[in-house]
Amino acid sequence: MALFTGDFKSKELKKSTPITVILPSDNINYLEGIDSSAKPPFKTLYLLHGMFGNNETFVYNTLIRSFATDNNLAVVMPSCDNSFYLNNPPAYEYYSNYVGEELVNFTREIFPLSTKREDTFIAGFSMGGYGAIRTGLLYNDTFSAIGGISSALISHRLKYVVDEFKEVVDTKEYLESVFGDLSKVVGSDKDPEFLIDELLEKNKEIPKIFMTVGKNDFLRTENEAFHKFLVEKNVPVTFNEYPGEHTWDFCNTHIEQFIKWLEL
Repeated sequence: MALFTGDFKSKELKKSTPITVILPSDNINYLEGIDSSAKPPFKTLYLLHGMFGNNETFVYNTLIRSFATDNNLAVVMPSCDNSFYLNNPPAYEYYSNYVGEELVNFTREIFPLSTKREDTFIAGFSMGGYGAIRTGLLYNDTFSAIGGISSALISHRLKYVVDEFKEVVDTKEYLESVFGDLSKVVGSDKDPEFLIDELLEKNKEIPKIFMTVGKNDFLRTENEAFHKFLVEKNVPVTFNEYPGEHTWDFCNTHIEQFIKWLEL
């Protein structure tokens, strides 16, 4: 496993931004004289962090390095602040464009990554789960599979946010800075259900979807609702609930489960 961390100037974000990349390119057992390194171009997972995270969050809180090595998978981890991976024109920060286009193109130019849709996946935890589902649907020609772990699928509850909410993630001021007019999120491209309907209407290929959430997770209801919507629309989805809460232990277990589900 080779690990790279650096930054580059992003046109979409108008700033230098860090990324961390894992490559399964040096899986060598010197004592036994075994080299089981994967050969490029590598199948690639774009892995998105949750709120208050960054490009190194998964490296320090999960066993993603081992999962990547064991499955001959490259993993690209960006740093996208608390943006919900959405474009924010007033701030000149286009996180949706960045993850779905610029980041993919840049990493493919720098690293020996496969350019095939069937070899390119996106997943995330919490806010990153929302980002992965939305980005994967929006850029369905790029990604063939989506993984949502404890996803913050909050589109339908945003219209109920009031000024009295004081938790950082629930304050109206913050959510409006990210989503814009909260009454207009449902039915827009910030709403994964809208994107599903749009893809079905256009008869476009929908990426394979994997979802999991803890039975005691505060986002369980939202995940169950999106799963129900997918089933009603006859969209294939793998959905599971397991004992657990919104924790790194849960995330670690089910990121590995998602990678195994890819059947690489």
